[in-house]
Amino acid sequence: MAANVENVLREKCKVYVQVGKDDFKRLTSEVKDIKEVIPKILTSDLLDSYSKLEASQEELQQVHSENHKLRTELDYLQQEHQRQIGEAEKRYNNLIGDYDRGREEKFDLKCQLADVNQQLIDQSDYCASLGASVCTLLWRVSRQQQSVSTLLEGAKAEEFLHLTRKTIISYFATWGEDDPQEKSEELEFVLALCGIITNIAAAPCGREFFTRKEIGQVLVDCLVTTLEKTSVQHNVKIRSLMLMALYNISINFRGLQYLISKPSLLPLMLRLIQEESDSEIKLNAARLLQSIVMEPECLSHEHLQQVKKLRYTFYLQTQSSKELFASCRLAESSWSTTHARLLMNTSFD
Repeated sequence: MAANVENVLREKCKVYVQVGKDDFKRLTSEVKDIKEVIPKILTSDLLDSYSKLEASQEELQQVHSENHKLRTELDYLQQEHQRQIGEAEKRYNNLIGDYDRGREEKFDLKCQLADVNQQLIDQSDYCASLGASVCTLLWRVSRQQQSVSTLLEGAKAEEFLHLTRKTIISYFATWGEDDPQEKSEELEFVLALCGIITNIAAAPCGREFFTRKEIGQVLVDCLVTTLEKTSVQHNVKIRSLMLMALYNISINFRGLQYLISKPSLLPLMLRLIQEESDSEIKLNAARLLQSIVMEPECLSHEHLQQVKKLRYTFYLQTQSSKELFASCRLAESSWSTTHARLLMNTSFD
């Protein structure tokens, strides 16, 4: 029997191993045990776990694949980032170089600007000094009426008035609220210009020139506007000359009509008489107002009311108003009874 089994095993396995009888029994017993245990071990849960393991392995492979892909992308991004950093550093170095060059150029320009400003200041001082000297001489020359006629006959008369207007505007834009140094070239220059204008207006041909020429009327507007905008107690000498120039222009009938057409002129004169502390400005303002009220046919009802309303106050506060009051009484004698009652219905002791 044993021989038959061996023969069968040899035929099946084609491998022949000699095993002892006891060993064979034990092996047979173990095989039976394994057959009994294997069904218990290979349960459905184990098989499910195995399938899950396979799925997990597939997922793990996918994760490894994605990880490899992400690492590849990360390496590319790092290389790109390094490249961008290199370009940024290059641009930064270029900008630093441009900035340094810009600073040097800016410093050079500042030096040039300082030189140009100094040259401009020197040129301005020179022009102011030259203008003050020439205009002071011309101011003295313009005291003669014959000289005024000669000045106005020249081709540069209108240009001179235009430059005078621009100079006055520029001066008061700078010194409107302050007083420059007493002996400054700018002050002497503008004083001389205003003195020349005053002397030109003192001559009949000069007054006619101011009233007929457009630039003359523009200059008159400039004088009135400047007097309106300038604060009291400042630039007394210049404003006094302006008032004298306006007074000289008012001597001409056409000039008087042009001045009266300015609605702000009468309130301006009354304000100067009331608020100014300088007696010369008060007197010149009163003279100009006197020149206006001496021609009652040129005054409107509103103008007469303005003079009447503030007349008594000014008479008490200023000595210059006495001259104005006397002029008003002189003008009253030439008016009709209606006009006289309107202007002079208050008596003074």
